[in-house]
Amino acid sequence: MITALFVVLAVVFVVIIGLVTVGRITGELVEAAPTSIYDLDEAVEFVADRLPDEVTAQLSFDDVKSMLTWHIDYLEERGVARRQGVNDLAAGPLVAGEDEAVAYVLGRAGEAGLEIPDVWVVQVLDGDAAYLEAIGAIGAELPMPPDPDHG
Repeated sequence: MITALFVVLAVVFVVIIGLVTVGRITGELVEAAPTSIYDLDEAVEFVADRLPDEVTAQLSFDDVKSMLTWHIDYLEERGVARRQGVNDLAAGPLVAGEDEAVAYVLGRAGEAGLEIPDVWVVQVLDGDAAYLEAIGAIGAELPMPPDPDHG
């Protein structure tokens, strides 16, 4: 009789430990930001489908792919994105400037010998931003902190 009681208590104890552990891990996962995976081929299609006809008549899929690759390189340099499997995360909110991204992509295009008008780069990067938003990689806009000099 006592052995059966110990077995029942042991089973109850193990179940309680399991439930607490699963509950704690579930809570941590709920609070963690979801990981968004950037699929370059999917992004190229997504962006190309949204470009104006006059742009798609001049840009190849390879050109769009190059610009998107350079944009991701820029975002990685700013600490906003990281390659899959890399776990070094920066702390705090991260910001990547749109004008800086355009300049970066134009610079890389120049290095590659591509002459791409600024407006096309802006349109491609706008499409990339829409793709990043669609996959959940872009968070909500943060409010500007109050200016202490003009508060």
